[in-house]
Amino acid sequence: MAMTSPNNKALERYKSAVTVATSVVGAAMLLRRLIADILPGTALGGLLLLPPASARRHVVLIEEFDGALYNRVFLAARAYVSTLLAAAPSVPLMKASLPRGAGAEHVLLAMRPGTAVVDAFGGADLTWRLSRKHDGSRRRAAAEDARAVFKLSFEARHKDMVLGSYLPAVMARAEAMSQEQRQTKLYSNEWGKWRTVRLRNASTLATVAMDGALREAVVDDLDMFLTRKEYYRQTGRAWKRGYLIHGPPGTGKSSLVAAISNHLHFDVYDLDIGGVRSNTELRKLLIRMKNRSILLVEDVDCALTTAPRRDVNGEGPDGSSPASKNHKVTLSGLLNMVDGLWSSSGQERILIFTTNHKDRLDPALLRPGRMDMHVYMGYCGFVAFRELAANYHGVHDHPLFAEIENLLREVEVAPAEVAEKLLATDDADAAVEMAVKLLRDRKAGTGEDAGYIKQKLHVGPRRPRRQPAPAPRRGVVGSARRVVLDEEVGGSSRRGQGRGSGTARRGRGGVRGRGRR
Repeated sequence: MAMTSPNNKALERYKSAVTVATSVVGAAMLLRRLIADILPGTALGGLLLLPPASARRHVVLIEEFDGALYNRVFLAARAYVSTLLAAAPSVPLMKASLPRGAGAEHVLLAMRPGTAVVDAFGGADLTWRLSRKHDGSRRRAAAEDARAVFKLSFEARHKDMVLGSYLPAVMARAEAMSQEQRQTKLYSNEWGKWRTVRLRNASTLATVAMDGALREAVVDDLDMFLTRKEYYRQTGRAWKRGYLIHGPPGTGKSSLVAAISNHLHFDVYDLDIGGVRSNTELRKLLIRMKNRSILLVEDVDCALTTAPRRDVNGEGPDGSSPASKNHKVTLSGLLNMVDGLWSSSGQERILIFTTNHKDRLDPALLRPGRMDMHVYMGYCGFVAFRELAANYHGVHDHPLFAEIENLLREVEVAPAEVAEKLLATDDADAAVEMAVKLLRDRKAGTGEDAGYIKQKLHVGPRRPRRQPAPAPRRGVVGSARRVVLDEEVGGSSRRGQGRGSGTARRGRGGVRGRGRR
């Protein structure tokens, strides 16, 4: 008779125990299902020793982005949580940062991913926890590329209070903090993202050197724009306004932009078209702009030279197919962002283009509906000069003013040139005399500043571009190259001849045998 080993007996006992446990679990699940159809939820929870539904916790996920736009609730939550961190008795890990240009009193505290802080509101404890959410389609290793997510957890019985009172209170508190700490910011695009610094420019519409009537027209237009939200809604138009500021260099175009920003308390988004790699990236940048902001494109005539328009066949104006077809912004792409469907993604926005050469702009850019107001910043007049003298030295009258007024009627001088002379000394009389000397020299055509405008505008004789050499015929390589180099003008002609002779010797000696020793 075969004897049963101890190992076999243990295995049999283990199988029996697993079978019994499985039967008990199955019976319990069946019993729970039967009781759930008969008893209410509270009685069911007490019978099965489960916490009541009112004691269970709910979670609200607040993601950093709502589609392609920043989530306003997330931004408000981030600002609100920073106040909780400052008052929290014990938070194991937090991050401190100081925005660029901000004072030490504006240090911001932020949670690190995985940490939590508890808030009390209306007799309820609410837990804020920060985590990172990676893209499921292509998980990235870099933590900064993941999107931040706030998780707000609370007991289920406080759901109505959280949604109806707590979250609106968080939004109101964040808005109040924003108004208390309001600082105009300057954004610039870098690798498809906006980078920000504090805008430290004290220019105002009252201090910018410009014609009085023009200043009044700009102020009235801006103030009317702010109060016409309902008008834009009724007419079905995007709540935005476009300004084209044009004029010679040094006439205060950039200062006027800063003055408009300070007048409206709008942030400025300085868009570098050359730094945008595609129309898609441009669209993402524009729709990520905040409301109540200014989109600035400086020297738009130069920026668009790198972004030519293309016809329906994708060809450039000369019939070529540029290599940057899929990697650069086109004028059509920019115009579609200005007044196309995507321009309605935000509201209460100002669009400003600046240029030194209005005549060089594409007519499509000047079409009605895109640039609502054209502002010409011209050369310095006597009214503008008096404003500069009053702002810089407190001079409202001077014996030389009569001569200055006459000279300004005869010469063209930029306000920046006058300001440079007025700021050269703290002596008011000496500063006015330096300004008069500038005007006298400009009238006489002498002085080192006489060519200022021409240099800025790139006016004057230019060295012609070197033309590519025609394909040389066999046996005349050296002479063909010498002819092209001899056509150069200026101080480089002699060097060109030297290079030509050397090239000719190389042509005779070894062009056909290039690469051979």
